[in-house]
Amino acid sequence: MADMPNEGLRDAHLAAALKPLKKTDVTQLVVDRLRDLLEQGVLRPGSKLPTETEMSKLLAISRPSLRQAYKALSMLGILRAVPGDGTYISESTSKILSMPLTFLMLMRRISMDDIFEFRMMLEANLARLAASRASEAEVQAMTSQIEHMAANLDNHKKDQYLAAEYEFHNCIARAAHNNLLLEVISIVSGLLWETRKALVNLVPDRGKDLAEHNAILAAISGRDAEEAAAAMRRHLGSALELAQRKAVFRSDGS
Repeated sequence: MADMPNEGLRDAHLAAALKPLKKTDVTQLVVDRLRDLLEQGVLRPGSKLPTETEMSKLLAISRPSLRQAYKALSMLGILRAVPGDGTYISESTSKILSMPLTFLMLMRRISMDDIFEFRMMLEANLARLAASRASEAEVQAMTSQIEHMAANLDNHKKDQYLAAEYEFHNCIARAAHNNLLLEVISIVSGLLWETRKALVNLVPDRGKDLAEHNAILAAISGRDAEEAAAAMRRHLGSALELAQRKAVFRSDGS
């Protein structure tokens, strides 16, 4: 009988914990169920989901609750709705974190130093891996972008130069043949694009910038992993120094 007060307290906690699910909880349950199916391999990127009617029956939830969950998953980039066809698991996951990062950029929470510190860690290692893993076709793709950069050195062609420079870095990321690192670079691509756009107008000598990119390419094509990483760090260090000198961003991120 001495245990009765404790049992009563336990039952009270249990009753409080077993309150009816809210709609937001249903959304989380749908998210959890889809995650489990992805982990089990039942669903894969590109898989088409059952119709809303079928899915609501399978999950024993209402169609409005299912639509609420689908809306949340679509905003995250996990689901992709095709009008007149159905709902699919997205092939790319890069949108899952790109939206929060975009808002961080807009709210000035990320400083210039943070961006370049991140780039030096990530892109130097991508260059190192690309030097070891890039195919001849991938090296040729990098070379092609360098040629586009060289053809667009004039100031009135700076947009074309920027596009080719951006794709050169993307070629390196793909040539590293690491799916996780490629996803990370895809997630932050919008952030890096905004940084590059801010800098392209400030580069006093695009010939020097082109030479730095040529050095990266030479190390990758020469299969010199450490020199590729070092050349990438030198290039990003030059960009950081220029940004600091021109005060493109304040160091506090504002």
